[in-house]
Amino acid sequence: MPVAPVAPGGPSRPRPPAPAPAAPPGVGSVPRFGAGSKAQRFPWLLPLRPAASGVAADEARLGDLVVRAASVVGPGHRCQEPATARQDAYRIARDASGEFLLLAVADGVSSSSHAELGAAVAAATAVNVLRQRLDEPDRAAGLSALGLFEETAAAMEREAARRGLHPSDVCAVLLVAVVPARPAGPSGERTAWAAWVGDTSLWRLGERRWHYAAGDRKGPSGGYESNAVLHTLPADPHAAREAEVELRAGDAVSLVSDGVGDGLAGLDDLNAYLAERWRLPLPVAAYIDDVGYDAERFLDDRTAVTVWVEPGAPASARDGGLGGWSR
Repeated sequence: MPVAPVAPGGPSRPRPPAPAPAAPPGVGSVPRFGAGSKAQRFPWLLPLRPAASGVAADEARLGDLVVRAASVVGPGHRCQEPATARQDAYRIARDASGEFLLLAVADGVSSSSHAELGAAVAAATAVNVLRQRLDEPDRAAGLSALGLFEETAAAMEREAARRGLHPSDVCAVLLVAVVPARPAGPSGERTAWAAWVGDTSLWRLGERRWHYAAGDRKGPSGGYESNAVLHTLPADPHAAREAEVELRAGDAVSLVSDGVGDGLAGLDDLNAYLAERWRLPLPVAAYIDDVGYDAERFLDDRTAVTVWVEPGAPASARDGGLGGWSR
């Protein structure tokens, strides 16, 4: 046990803990940026069809990974009469051995009549397919983004047909990630794998802000100023892209729908606030409030799944990374 240094005149007193960052003023405990949105202040209404809850959240730990997840129906969807069901979905899971954390964030396309169904099927199918692949005895064949999204698109089309719908009624964009639950070396290093179709995005925490790392950007100019989505499922599984993300102990990454991603890209105050607030895992109730932030013109559903790599990973931990199943 380390011994505290002794100051002249007697033993030093322990420093008080640093205060938590103050939340910007908002409605209740939801942080507000700028003038906020009028829609944020209206009552939450119900959609015509029975639907998933307007809020979903989870927290979990696997190996040295800590997870928080939340999905909140956007202010622009919940205050109309009738309301629009939450069109975002996420899934968090693990493989059978507990070696990998499996993540998916899907965002239904608002122009689709059953966008919430498309997002839910996309997220659930993608995680199930990933789990099947990782549970196979010979997983050295690798993960294929194209194969994963082709299977996901086929499942979306089957579910649409079963309900008498057209595939265009269940369009969604999707981001998935596979994160080793144990480090490959003494510094906690590991290689995560991500794949996506559309403008769901992956962000990495830097010293004072979140930095874009993967996912399609909106619009022909490559920025966030346009709401246009170039590729969606089930129509465009061939547009799947993938990337590897190197992680070390103390790192954090977030998978987000554009309701959060657009805010990180376009609101410097929000980005800085979440960089400080999410530097370490926080209670899931506080995480929900942050995901439900209030800002003018940011009215869409918002979903985030954040993964922290716990510091101090043991050097003797089993190998973690893409080495066993890289392409």
